[in-house]
Amino acid sequence: MNGRTVLLTGRGVVSPLGVGIAQHWEALCAGRTAVGRLDRLAALGLGGSRGAEVAPAALQPHLARFSRKQQNRYSRPTLLAMLGAALAMDDAGLGPGAGDSSRFGVLLGVNTPAWNLDAMLDYLVASESTETPAVLDLPRANGYCMHSINPLDFSLKTLPNLLAGHVAIANDAQGYCRAMPEGHVGGARAVGDAGRLIAEGELDVALCGGADDQLEELFFATHWGAGAIASDDGRPGLVPGEGSGLLVLEEAERALARRARCHGEIAGFASGSGGGRPAVEDDPARLVERLARVIGAVLAEAGDAPDLVGLHGDGIPAHDDAERAALARVMGSAASSTPCLRMKSAHADLGAAASPVELLACSAALEHATLPRAVVEPPLPPTSPHRSALVISLGLFGECAALMVRR
Repeated sequence: MNGRTVLLTGRGVVSPLGVGIAQHWEALCAGRTAVGRLDRLAALGLGGSRGAEVAPAALQPHLARFSRKQQNRYSRPTLLAMLGAALAMDDAGLGPGAGDSSRFGVLLGVNTPAWNLDAMLDYLVASESTETPAVLDLPRANGYCMHSINPLDFSLKTLPNLLAGHVAIANDAQGYCRAMPEGHVGGARAVGDAGRLIAEGELDVALCGGADDQLEELFFATHWGAGAIASDDGRPGLVPGEGSGLLVLEEAERALARRARCHGEIAGFASGSGGGRPAVEDDPARLVERLARVIGAVLAEAGDAPDLVGLHGDGIPAHDDAERAALARVMGSAASSTPCLRMKSAHADLGAAASPVELLACSAALEHATLPRAVVEPPLPPTSPHRSALVISLGLFGECAALMVRR
């Protein structure tokens, strides 16, 4: 980052592998996987049933942080975001306001929360024109909404900015609040933009990252229709999951003055817009060029090449091929000798939360000077400790982002 140094002082992870960075990291190192058949996905009858969810038993010990009334009003991604934020703030040793609430901001990558699929189907059936089948009758639709949909419940569960709003209110962050509904790259962009705001002096502390629930039935059906979901009969694609990854980023002098424990430095960030076409239809050469440009910008800002790469690795062939080609183009022969982590094989694709969770896992790898071998791609890494990690994020429409964390 240009300007002030930005340190990572708080880590909050809620993933299918565990709640808390320690539990998540231990599961990765032990080679455990949370991916399996989910009855709720199989019941849709679409041909894909694999996913990974945060186990109720893992969540239960932490729910006392929130009142029953709060829990009833939260959507699933909001609950995951609130818990991830609480864990990150605890790890950073910060309370509400973080010392100066006007200099404390929230940036959160989110997805547009999905309306309940059954409720959506009821609405579509009730709103269909009686004279022209398969056409929406607006007066009928409005009448149904007025009499059959609770507007308070609907707005509390489906507005994407509410996730960031809840997190900001709970932590008295009054400096900046932004929800970034940018799909799979939203979390990476939230972390990168937060780092920029701190580096440029706009904020002193930021609570940032992402939260998502890719298991929501409407999301699953939409992604299945786009050909992005892996099928049970072998069609490659992503395997959906849910979770949150929240980071506390802090200006270095401030963090050191209060003797905060540092988990790394955000050393580089870049992002690129997509081509507007689904990944399965995107021009491979343009995707490689776009991703290589982003990776090159991060390495130029950081001033060195990474010792470790956290691959996006979602199983979509176009994405996997683009990552390999872009890394080879930017890093040359070093790309083949740099260890890569493919972590979605253990915890599935966490949507907007994926990149923050994977960045936090990379920070743990740098901190512990070890790698979870079950998700390391050959060649096996040398025994020397790693200093920096590049984390890549790809969207379903060609968007891309990358972050560098340094020990």
